[in-house]
Amino acid sequence: MQLSEARPLLGIMVTELMRQLPFANSDFYKRLTQFGLQEGLHVFVFSPNRIDWDRFTVTGYTYIPESREWITNLFPLPTLIYDRCFFSTKDSYHQYRSHVSKLRTKPEIRFLGYGLSGKWEVQQILQKNDYLLPYLPETHFLTNGHDLLHWLNKSNEVFLKPQGGSQGRGALHIQKVMSPDDRMRYIVKGRNARNLPIHRHFKKFEACWYWLRGLIGKRPYLIQQYLTLQSKKGTAYDVRSLVQKNGKGLWETTGMAVRSGKPGSITSNLHGGGTAEDVTDFLTREFGATQAETLIAELTLLSNLIPPVLETHHGRLAELGIDLGIDTLGRIWILEVNSKPGRTIFARMHDKKARSKSIANPIRYAGFLLHKKLS
Repeated sequence: MQLSEARPLLGIMVTELMRQLPFANSDFYKRLTQFGLQEGLHVFVFSPNRIDWDRFTVTGYTYIPESREWITNLFPLPTLIYDRCFFSTKDSYHQYRSHVSKLRTKPEIRFLGYGLSGKWEVQQILQKNDYLLPYLPETHFLTNGHDLLHWLNKSNEVFLKPQGGSQGRGALHIQKVMSPDDRMRYIVKGRNARNLPIHRHFKKFEACWYWLRGLIGKRPYLIQQYLTLQSKKGTAYDVRSLVQKNGKGLWETTGMAVRSGKPGSITSNLHGGGTAEDVTDFLTREFGATQAETLIAELTLLSNLIPPVLETHHGRLAELGIDLGIDTLGRIWILEVNSKPGRTIFARMHDKKARSKSIANPIRYAGFLLHKKLS
């Protein structure tokens, strides 16, 4: 295949997996490739592990619409990089960081955005903003069993989540309850690292902590105040807001939707079996039309404010998935911010407009960066 010299290269950087094609989400990347051609960009997919640093080339895949197939080719290092790497091991992350560090030293290469660090670092940045501070749940690093017991003695329940986790994996709800025989019990609900449900009971805290340490291992975890983020039916839910930079380099809200978890689940993530629903319909049913309108205005305001706050302290970002919770009293909480958000929620809702826009915006922003002189 001959590459057109007139078309700048946009490389989608992904994690290499043991499958026929070395990347997941190939349908998403196929759509990016097709839209890129319309916008004058040649889009291809590559793993940083395939870079030849001696020749400054990389083996990658590109989609051919005419034959409806992916083909492999040797590319020069791309002018623009859209980072969509996800990691399951520390080794793969460190290998990735090594390649990214080299790529970032090349002034001719521009990243659409740089991935956010873990949840703790994001929390620390957001806490610097006085307006956002009341929306942030109390959060600390989980360092030992004494900390966890202190939280449980204070509030009877806490939420634990991995510092670097995603898709609800490893999220745990711990409760201290009084049993019918007037004895203290400790209940753990949530999901393990493989996203399988967990439900355990312990008679003593020591046994609970010992089991938790085996489950968590050496992964850094956060301990957070437990928020009652449930619908009238008792299902966990949150609001996912996708914000992206557009072709003018400006932030805009691409779409917003409610994610509801399976009955009994402590999280609402779609990968854990949750469902997606229109935010206006859902909140109107839960809080009434007037309060729903007020909540949506507040959710929109937060979606507009969070990106520039993070970007000021972190560096360039291209898109964010912002997860916002609403407790039973109607108070909004900032739960998580993800710099590599998915688009599944719009497909589940059959929201073609938001889904198309979510694919178009990274391409249009790439075009903006091509013509913008960076300081």
